[in-house]
Amino acid sequence: MGKHISLVREFLGILRPLNCVMTGLAIVFTYYVLSSYSVLDPLRVLVGFVTGFSASASAMLINDVVDLEVDRVNKPWKPLPRGVFSVSCIRLASLLFLVVAVSINLLVSIELFLVALVFTLIAYGYSYMRCYWWSHFIVSLSTTAPFIYGLFLAGLPREKILFTMLFSIVVFLINTAREFVKSIGDLEGDRRMGYRTIATVYGVEIASKTALALSITGTVLAIAIGLLGYASPLYTIILGISGSIYTYASYRVYREPDRENVLRMKKLMIYMMLLALIGFLLSGYPAINE
Repeated sequence: MGKHISLVREFLGILRPLNCVMTGLAIVFTYYVLSSYSVLDPLRVLVGFVTGFSASASAMLINDVVDLEVDRVNKPWKPLPRGVFSVSCIRLASLLFLVVAVSINLLVSIELFLVALVFTLIAYGYSYMRCYWWSHFIVSLSTTAPFIYGLFLAGLPREKILFTMLFSIVVFLINTAREFVKSIGDLEGDRRMGYRTIATVYGVEIASKTALALSITGTVLAIAIGLLGYASPLYTIILGISGSIYTYASYRVYREPDRENVLRMKKLMIYMMLLALIGFLLSGYPAINE
């Protein structure tokens, strides 16, 4: 029994359940917000969450397969470099999650199936494009998926489209900042493997400065969305707090780009993204523009 529990724990380490749950919740929250906090269709809630969770899980798993040699250098403690699981086992699990993420949408509509297919393939395909520095933007594009997908899940409410697109831009900017920070932490392994990231191509200083600039821009835009009346005061306050701390983390990376500090700040950033997600959930509460 103890061995099985240990294997489950190791598998969860590759799966990164926090990221998967956040993706699923982002879709459900988007559906809820864009439905103006009305009673939700249980089937759509289930399909949305499973799609987000499974698509994220698929991307996380295949990423560890493709990045195995890099992880032998950067993160030798991870399960695959230590030989806990075979590569074929994790690749198969990734494909199963991908099939679930896409096919479950047939329970709702062909349109939703196609939207899920496009974004799931984008997230899945990123790992095979890691050798190009612009692949950072593919990751950020995939992080906007829960909000765009959620827009379709909610039936494309016309009055919510602009707000959703603006917030998706915020997500794109903020996540790109974190991607650039991650490239600094993975610098040694990426160089050995010949991966062209922003840090390996343009250097740590450019990567950290750009991450800071993107954090500031994303935070300012997030707050502006609230101040312009597209979201509630609660949203504005929470996004202001999370964005400020997120920007502080980027600044700390700029000032101290050593690997240990980068890993700490990267973790702080994911927590602030979770806080921002809560702010998004409250973006229309109490109801505005009524």
